[in-house]
Amino acid sequence: MPKELRTQVLVVGAGASGIPAAIGAARAGAKVLLIEEDPVIGGMVSDCYVDAFCGGPRTGVVRDAERILKAKYALGKSGHFFLPGSFQKVYGDLLRKANVRVLAGVRAVDVLTSERSARARVVGITADGGPSRTLTIKSDITIDATGTGVVSILAGCRAMYGRDARKDFNEPHAATARDRRVQHCTWMYISQKIGEGKSFDMMKLDHVRLGVHVEGLGWFHNDPDKAMRLNPGIYLHWGCAVECEDTRDPMAVGRAQTEAFAAMERDYARLREAGYAVYLAPRIGVRESNRIVGEHVITEMDLRSGKLPEDTIALGTYGLDIWGEDEGVPVEELRTPAYGLPYRAIVPKGVDGLLLAGKILSGSHVAMSAYRVMPILGSAGQAAGVAAALCVRQKCQPRKLDPAEVIRLLKTKVQGVLE
Repeated sequence: MPKELRTQVLVVGAGASGIPAAIGAARAGAKVLLIEEDPVIGGMVSDCYVDAFCGGPRTGVVRDAERILKAKYALGKSGHFFLPGSFQKVYGDLLRKANVRVLAGVRAVDVLTSERSARARVVGITADGGPSRTLTIKSDITIDATGTGVVSILAGCRAMYGRDARKDFNEPHAATARDRRVQHCTWMYISQKIGEGKSFDMMKLDHVRLGVHVEGLGWFHNDPDKAMRLNPGIYLHWGCAVECEDTRDPMAVGRAQTEAFAAMERDYARLREAGYAVYLAPRIGVRESNRIVGEHVITEMDLRSGKLPEDTIALGTYGLDIWGEDEGVPVEELRTPAYGLPYRAIVPKGVDGLLLAGKILSGSHVAMSAYRVMPILGSAGQAAGVAAALCVRQKCQPRKLDPAEVIRLLKTKVQGVLE
């Protein structure tokens, strides 16, 4: 492999938003390179077993993936969740069909910036490609879909982390003062009955109410009797929830993972004694990390307004879901009307040549608890890819691009994200 690569659109991070971003850019006519620091693509579906489409609407690339998963890889008639390898297969096939070049095991370590621009402008990255192997990747537009915002931060973007104060955005569900708390982490796993036998009553598990997904039903605890009668033999568990002192710190995440393992040990033992195999996700799931400040910060009040911004590039129908903070809050307070994510929120403030995708989108702590789910972030990621391709075609920077052109292309040529 050459030490220097050149592409029109570079997407950093092959997860639930990065993959749709890469496919969206390619379908819109750009030459695309997608890099991923893990050995496999998929992000949270591969690393953390977030293998169910939660929230909606399901549009664009996400809808394509779900249709193929249900047709070929469903574990039952309803297709509520899927195995991690099935996601990898489907996403991999969609990337190949779109002619996206994928490099796995490549980690971004620095950014390349233009010295001829008055404003900071990203023109590529430096990547670690293995022992004594440094790659320089030059691009017209880069999309940061890393989940931690590492590319954006290296480029000089401002990051938000933790809870905002209520006065910051006038949000009724915000904290009274800023702090560094983020949503709880969960360590997901899959259990499977080995051989014949009676279905195990998951209500005997310590953490059943966090979520045990039953194929053909939904949550086990909502109707245990029906779940026992269905007896699908395979279940997706949300494991247990733990706090992490700093999800940006790998050592802190490691300590949270150790705590989670100890908390779930009794549940594992009960399942094994009942004749179930337990497949634990390789990593604990991190719901929240850095959020990059963009041209607009999405707030709780934006989601509750009932109005779609003129520059809406993705829709959301999932309400507030602040793990670790919503216990005791009436369900009706967490509901929101359908909302739109504006183009301004994927354009980082003060930096050119760069777009945002995924959980690092410019939003408040409270707002991101709603739009953070895979279908919504997948749609927003696809929109970022389309915007990047248009910037390449028009030789302009993302902040100069007319959002109406992104919206038009999303509705017509790349399978309607705004349907």
